[in-house]
Amino acid sequence: MSIDGLFPNLTDDNADQLERFGGLLKSVWPLKGKHRDQLKYDIRDMSRSLTNERSTRRKEYMTDDKFLSPYLYYFLPWNLLRMSRLFSGLELDIPEDGHVADLGTGPLTTVLALWMSRPHLRERRLNFTCLDIAPKTMQAGLKLFRALAGEDSPWRIKTVKAAFTDHLRERADLLLVANALNELDWSGRTARPQAEKLATHLAGCAKDTGRILIIETGVRLTGRIIAEMRAQMLVKGFKPIAPCPHTGECPMPALGQGPWCHFNFLSKGAPEWLESVSKEASLEKDNVTLNFLYLSQNGAQEWGAVRAVSEPFKLHGDKGQYACSDRGLTLLQYAQGVRPLFPGQSFAPDWPQNPKTDLKSKAVILPYKGEGKK
Repeated sequence: MSIDGLFPNLTDDNADQLERFGGLLKSVWPLKGKHRDQLKYDIRDMSRSLTNERSTRRKEYMTDDKFLSPYLYYFLPWNLLRMSRLFSGLELDIPEDGHVADLGTGPLTTVLALWMSRPHLRERRLNFTCLDIAPKTMQAGLKLFRALAGEDSPWRIKTVKAAFTDHLRERADLLLVANALNELDWSGRTARPQAEKLATHLAGCAKDTGRILIIETGVRLTGRIIAEMRAQMLVKGFKPIAPCPHTGECPMPALGQGPWCHFNFLSKGAPEWLESVSKEASLEKDNVTLNFLYLSQNGAQEWGAVRAVSEPFKLHGDKGQYACSDRGLTLLQYAQGVRPLFPGQSFAPDWPQNPKTDLKSKAVILPYKGEGKK
C-alpha cells in the first residue's frame, strides 16, 4: 500500500536553523534587565489576548510595542516550527525571479520559515512583497531575515504598510496568507459574504499559474474559515492541491460539534531555547496544530485518495480515525495490532463493496488493514 504524508519530521538542517534563531533574536532584538525578567508575564498576557480576550483585542495590536517582544520570542518561533513542518511536506518550487506575496506578514514569519525549510530555494533569485499594517514589526522581521540568510541573499524583500486586503501591484507566483484571516469578523451571517469578498481578492492577486497557501492556527473558528474559503475559492476556479483529496463538498466544515479539519503533531524538533522560554511562561507545548488550504487553478490530480485528519482514538476496543475522502467524512477502522496513520497521511483505499455508516458521526466506515504492527 502506497502512503503519502504531509508534515514530515524536521530535517537536521531545519532543526539547526531553529536552534540558531535563538541567538539571532538576542542579537537583533536584545532584551536587558527588567525587560527580560518581564518577558514571561508579557507572553502570558499576549496569549490571553489571542485566546480568551480576543473579542476585546484591538485589531492593530501588533503595532503596540509591548506585544512585539513576546511575539518575537515565543509566538514567532512556534509558528516557524509548525510552518517548517508544513512547508517541507508541500511542493513549493518557486521559479527563478518568481514573485511571492505575503499578506499580513507580521515579522515576515512565512519568509523566515520558507528559508529555513526549503534550502533548494536559498540561492534562487526571488522577489517578496510583504504587506502589514505594522511597519516596525516588518522591520524587525527584515532584520531577522538578514541575520539568518546573510546580507548577500538573492531574496529581494519589499515591505509595504498596507492591510492584507489592499491592492497588490504585481500578481504572485505564490500567495501566502498566514494567521491573518482569523483577525476578521466571521460571526453569524458575515462568514459567507466575507469569504466571497476575500476569495475574489486572493484570486485577483495570484497569477493564472500561481498558487495560494492559506494557513491558520488550528482552532475550530479557523476550521470554519478554511471551509468557507475553500467553497468560495472553488467558485473562483481554484482547486485544492492539499490537504483535500477531492473537490467535493468539505465533510469537516466545523459546523456543530462534529469533527473539523485540522492537523495536530508532536513538537519534536523544537529548539531547547524555545522550550526554556515556554517553560518560564508556563506555556509549554508537546504538540502543535494548524489548518491550511493550498490551491491552484489546476489543483491536484484526483486519484481517490483518503487522507487521515484527526488523531487516532479508541473505537470498539481497537482504534479509529477520522479521514477525508471523495465519499465524504470517513472513519478509518483499524484492525487489531495495526499501526494508525499519522494525521496528514493519505493512501489509496480498498473500499468494501457495501461500506457501513457510523451511527454517531454518519461517516462512511473504511476498514484499514495497514502494512505493519505497532
